[in-house]
Amino acid sequence: MNHLKVYITHFLLNDTNFIIASNASDVIYLANDDTMEYLNRHIERFYSEAVKITGYEADQLNAHFIEDLRLYFKGELKQFNWPLNLAGTDFQKKIWSSLCNIPYGKAVTYSEIALLSGNKQAVRAVGGAVGANPVMIVVPCHRVLGKNGELTGFSGGLDMKRTLLAIENIKYIK
Repeated sequence: MNHLKVYITHFLLNDTNFIIASNASDVIYLANDDTMEYLNRHIERFYSEAVKITGYEADQLNAHFIEDLRLYFKGELKQFNWPLNLAGTDFQKKIWSSLCNIPYGKAVTYSEIALLSGNKQAVRAVGGAVGANPVMIVVPCHRVLGKNGELTGFSGGLDMKRTLLAIENIKYIK
């Protein structure tokens, strides 16, 4: 039987631990977490037949993605052109697609995303979808702010969100 392989790399960038996971061609997960808990849940839910590969083979496959992240954190990369395989509900995928259309250096509110999704009342559902984003930074959920531009929650933590907003020179209300 030919199982999907998921290549998992743990790496340190700017004193922060990250995990990236990809299949042979697409990134499926990126988070600033040094535990496997959330990644394991994601794999079990969406790629239950996957074989997890770590070590040299995974590190080699993911090396160019990690280099792009280094460039982004140095302010030298403004757009990621990564192949993504985003696993989620249809609604989540719609929201994540909307996030990918937010330009570098710009921010939108949850209400604006809800309006773009076709249901201006779906602000909480949008918040849930944004929070479930499996590929942080590349699918730029950090560019979503609360009403009136205030800083709101972020699955990677508010310190990480502040860092990402500072890299892109996005202003927010504290």
